[in-house]
Amino acid sequence: MRNLIVSYKKLPTTIQRALESMYPEGYEDDTFEFEMPGKQTICKAIRVSLEGVNYLIKLDQRPKLTDYLLDDEW
Repeated sequence: MRNLIVSYKKLPTTIQRALESMYPEGYEDDTFEFEMPGKQTICKAIRVSLEGVNYLIKLDQRPKLTDYLLDDEW
């Protein structure tokens, strides 16, 4: 099996239609978030296996927010 990471915007229309038929009421409950290696972004994605290919479909991305603990003296 092949593994592909694809943006939803660049997904072929046949795969988009299959995704819509697999999740007619939406796929929000099946999404997860992961951090892109080497980048300061967090992506929201869903996994789908179709036609011998495992797709990791990136739905949305946002910048990674870092909280810094500051000393009282700083």
